Amino acid sequence: MVDQKIEPRIVAIGGGTGLPGVLEGLKNYTNHLTAIVTVTDSGRSSGALRKDLGIPPPGDIRNCLIALSESEELMLKLFKYRFEKSDNLRGHNFGNLFIAAMTMITGSFEKAIEETSKILKIKGRVIPSSLQNVHICAELIDGTILSEEDNIIQREKNVLDRSPIKRVYLEPAQTYATSSAIEEIRQADLIILGPGSLYTSIISNLLVKGIPEAIRESKALKVYVSNVMTQVSQTHNYKAGDHIKAINQYLGEGTLDYIIVNGKRPPEAIIKNYEDEFAFLVEIDEDKLDQYGIKVIKTDLIEDVQEKRKLWKKQDSLRHDSQKLGKVLLGILDNRGQKTEDRLNLTSVF
Repeated sequence: MVDQKIEPRIVAIGGGTGLPGVLEGLKNYTNHLTAIVTVTDSGRSSGALRKDLGIPPPGDIRNCLIALSESEELMLKLFKYRFEKSDNLRGHNFGNLFIAAMTMITGSFEKAIEETSKILKIKGRVIPSSLQNVHICAELIDGTILSEEDNIIQREKNVLDRSPIKRVYLEPAQTYATSSAIEEIRQADLIILGPGSLYTSIISNLLVKGIPEAIRESKALKVYVSNVMTQVSQTHNYKAGDHIKAINQYLGEGTLDYIIVNGKRPPEAIIKNYEDEFAFLVEIDEDKLDQYGIKVIKTDLIEDVQEKRKLWKKQDSLRHDSQKLGKVLLGILDNRGQKTEDRLNLTSVF
């Protein structure tokens, strides 16, 4: 593993449920771990708070703070707690309300995150990609415009009648990155994109002015972690190469060094459940990836059903195993100075 005396500076960029998993897998290996988090969420508690108070959405920030926290379990349960029985508070998350209140007290969303980080005793740093009140919008191939993240995610699920996404953009277009996000990217040894919703969790950050430029200029290794399954609202029929093509559109071709993809087939019953919802395994089109000049690491990334001692039901999700993913990411750093052919020994290929 990476020399503990020289701790790597790692930056993970994303949002949703994917980014916290990356953080959990890496936080015990370095004290220099930074999450740069999207601020385009417009649904549920986060969406309500940003409308009522005019603050950036706190939900994805909260999840990353919890992932990096070394606080006691009761405190973590408190920050995860969602009100369900109150007419006025139903759907709100306590952690979101806490960050909102801290923003009002300190007068700054950024300062609120810093103070909440101290209370939760986090190991690392959590930074919003921007402090502006910003929404992501999508233009579909048929010309339809979808405004705000929640409308992109929740659009009609009849795949046969749905137009694919042509491009995404921010409103306002002049949305600028936080200076701390740019600084962390510039100093990084490893920059990670994903896993997560391709457009609303990953590319949403690449639309913020200053972030793609800083990533391109950074000397860090740049890695994309692919989702295990396609997402019906954003990546229907996408192969791994299509994910890279989309990222390249906003980041710039030739920037990414690696793609990490799952190479272990999940149980057929789980695949069937996903297919019933028009979600499918992301195919690994290595010929296309080779054209992009990106190195492919294919390995077992999903949680072990038996180890988790859980029954896979229709509502269950396939998730990346944080520890497996963390080891693969650190292996990339370990092998940084080796020749390309030696790097193939990083993982077992299925």
